Amino acid sequence: MTVHPNAQLLRDFYAAQLRDDKETLATQVTADVRWWAPVSAEQRGLISNPIQGRAEVVDLLTVFAGQLYAPGRTWTVQHIVADDDTGAAQVDLIATLTANGQPYRNLYAFIFRFVDGQIAEAWEHTDTDNAYAQFGDAVADLAAAEG
Repeated sequence: MTVHPNAQLLRDFYAAQLRDDKETLATQVTADVRWWAPVSAEQRGLISNPIQGRAEVVDLLTVFAGQLYAPGRTWTVQHIVADDDTGAAQVDLIATLTANGQPYRNLYAFIFRFVDGQIAEAWEHTDTDNAYAQFGDAVADLAAAEG
C-alpha cells in the first residue's frame, strides 16, 4: 500500500518536532501558515488564535513547547489519514513538565489543510481539562511571563 505524500509529511512533521528541528519544520509549513490552538489556551492568556506565519508557528512548536515540556518528550502517532487537501492525526504526547518536573500525558487530534505539499493550516484539539489539571500553577506562571 502506497503512503500518500501528505501522510508522510505529517509523520515527518512529528519527528521534526521531537528533534526541535526548526529548519525542517520551516520547510513543512507554508509562509502564511495558520495554527489554531485550543480556545482555552487563548482564554488563559497563553497564545492568541490564530498563530500565523512560518516563524511564529515554528517557534510555537519548538520554543514555546520547550517552555512547557522538558527535553525528551515523545509524540506517538496512533493514526494518520491524508489526501491532497486535508489530513488528520491522532497522537499521544508523553512529556515531563518543565515548570515542576511532573509527568504529562495527553491525547491530541489535529486537523490539517495542505497547499502544495506543505501544511497551510492546523487545528489542535485535546482534553484541555486534563492538560490544565496536570499543568497546575505552571500555566498561570507561563501566561504571566508571556503577557
